Amino acid sequence: MGQFYLDDSVHDEAGFIIAACVYTDTDINEKITAVIKNCGFDPEIFEFKSSANYSKEPEKAKVREQLKVLLNGSCKLGIVIIPRIDREQLGFECIKAVRQFIDKNKEIKKPLNIYLDQGMFTSKDQANQLIKSGDFKECIFHLEQNSIAIKGIQLADLAAHISSIQLKDALGLVTKTVMAGENSGYQPDLEIELGFEMWATIRYTFFNEGSKLYTDDPIADATLKVEPYGLYISDLCDKKISDIAREKFGEIYLGCIH
Repeated sequence: MGQFYLDDSVHDEAGFIIAACVYTDTDINEKITAVIKNCGFDPEIFEFKSSANYSKEPEKAKVREQLKVLLNGSCKLGIVIIPRIDREQLGFECIKAVRQFIDKNKEIKKPLNIYLDQGMFTSKDQANQLIKSGDFKECIFHLEQNSIAIKGIQLADLAAHISSIQLKDALGLVTKTVMAGENSGYQPDLEIELGFEMWATIRYTFFNEGSKLYTDDPIADATLKVEPYGLYISDLCDKKISDIAREKFGEIYLGCIH
């Protein structure tokens, strides 16, 4: 059985919303609970939120780093991009995106449970009508879910945040640098751009085309298509956002970037 967990990251100043569709066929909720407990928090109360500032709370930052490990080791990712002004359409566009991801990725297992965070729909009735028209066989949608109870949504929150930094970086809106740190492949005290560090974190997680014909070109052979497997750009997006998002996420290089 597979599960999708969906949450979004809204960026007023950049004019877009990214929703993350995190897929797994393991009991990710149990693993997230273990992470929260291991970091000294009560999983019945604590909720990871990417929007929080954890710079002065190292234990909470530790939760974030361990969730990144889970995201890369146990999950696959598809993202949805829509304009900020069309937020009312977010949930509906996410349903369309899930349909696309199911159709394009044979690794997605059925039956499939799909959990969406609270506040993604203006009308549950309209959402259910769209789900019904989408012919989602062996799929159960769970709308308006509490992310404290359905902890996989917290992982989607993290994935949406990281992906948003990528798009903001491509738009020239991210200038922050961070230390490379241990196990990065760089000198630990080397300053690197935040967008680059985040890209290194998430690039292996995206749904992509998988295997392809070998060409003996090391760059081409390590570059895989993400769209339409793990990228859904809403038709509501203008050309600027669509083009930049497609340039950033449409393909992914899985070779060494050190």
